[in-house]
Amino acid sequence: MTETGGPKLRVRWTILLVIVALVSAAAAASWYSGMVRARLQTVMLEGRSGSGDSDTRVMTIRFGIRNEAWTPVTIVGAGRSSSFMRLLRVEGTHTPITLGPGDTTDFEFVYKVTDCSAVSAQKWPIPVRVERPWGMQTVYVEPPRQRANISDDFAYVDENSTWALWHVARASYVCDWQQ
Repeated sequence: MTETGGPKLRVRWTILLVIVALVSAAAAASWYSGMVRARLQTVMLEGRSGSGDSDTRVMTIRFGIRNEAWTPVTIVGAGRSSSFMRLLRVEGTHTPITLGPGDTTDFEFVYKVTDCSAVSAQKWPIPVRVERPWGMQTVYVEPPRQRANISDDFAYVDENSTWALWHVARASYVCDWQQ
């Protein structure tokens, strides 16, 4: 009896496994390099993280955005409005700005709370628009949690701390939620 496949089959399987391994490594490298999708991370900055004025219901959130990729990324815009907050302007960094690997830039978003009763307890990330070789891409970043200006038993606050989602915490400084 003869062996089916023999050495030729083993060589083919070895070549196939090497190709699969190389393609997987290339895919992982391109993902982490930032070539496929921009890899942005928010960071807390020294000093104040925001302010609020209860008379005008204008509040700010300030944080850094760091490029976590191996390749540069160009930020061309950031921010959005909602049914409960209107973006008035973005201060700090002027766009477009190119961040090298590991570089951080600071943004301060100025919002007017338009409806305190509609502020959502759901995550509300901030879109960051970046320029890619093939066009624009939107990446969403979740600002660091903020210390809220409300009582510990308030429903929007983590049960084990006074830290809340950024938009809830910042709105707490301009909305009358003290009850």
